[in-house]
Amino acid sequence: MELAIAHTSDMPWQSGLDVVGSMTAAFRDNLGPADQVERLFATYHQKTLYHDPETTRRFDLVRLDGGYGDITVAYHDSVEECFVVAGEVHLEGEGSFDAGGYFWRPPGWVHAARTAKGMTALLMLQGEDPAEGSFRTSRRIRLTSEAGSNPLRTAEDPLFVGPRGWVRTLDRHLPWLPGAVYARTQGTVEAWDLDHLDVRVLSANPFTGGQSILLRLHAGHADATASLGNARMELFVLGGELQLGDEAMHAGSYARIAAGVPMPPLHSDGGATLFAKIDGWAARTAV
Repeated sequence: MELAIAHTSDMPWQSGLDVVGSMTAAFRDNLGPADQVERLFATYHQKTLYHDPETTRRFDLVRLDGGYGDITVAYHDSVEECFVVAGEVHLEGEGSFDAGGYFWRPPGWVHAARTAKGMTALLMLQGEDPAEGSFRTSRRIRLTSEAGSNPLRTAEDPLFVGPRGWVRTLDRHLPWLPGAVYARTQGTVEAWDLDHLDVRVLSANPFTGGQSILLRLHAGHADATASLGNARMELFVLGGELQLGDEAMHAGSYARIAAGVPMPPLHSDGGATLFAKIDGWAARTAV
């Protein structure tokens, strides 16, 4: 599908047990003791925004109730990425994150999540993607003492931290780059109104241009139709409102734009903040 749009405000929350049923056997069979899994996933809720069964790639909006805690520590064979929309979460071996917190984790890093107050987040599993050093989605149970380590790799292995590094950050500790400054890092960016835009780079793959960023559209931001070149992009509206072609987008709206597809005109009268996941250089031309 060249362009797909979903509004999470119109979507029901899926129960955690229903979600687990759609995961690979290597994931759902390694959640912990069966008599505890049902109790745990009664506190896990999800809205699936994208799922590719072939590569096992996912992009989900998840909600954990207060008191949620993984039964075991584990690692994934896939890259896992998360942006906290609201609430807080503690990750064994990695630290605590609240709203605006973000991580990009290469395969193999042992962790476990728990939250006392609850959390809502964008949760992404890259699935099979050699360019990101990522493999099919799985869950491998490990010893609690291994939290924060990577038993799959030695530190000398280029895949130890993957092409983006083991990224753990709070977005407020990162600078907002004016659109024109950000564009210079990409070559030539045509897909956005650079005079009415700030960009916060959360993580980036320097080899492919793949990146996860926050976009802050100023009031009056207006784009003409522009190609994203060979890049594919997913957008999630965190706040504010905008118009993407004929579609009104608001907090909780999601869009997926295939590589090589002209991007519909985008404008925002009052401003908006977006999370964007881009595979490839953002509308790059030769430098």
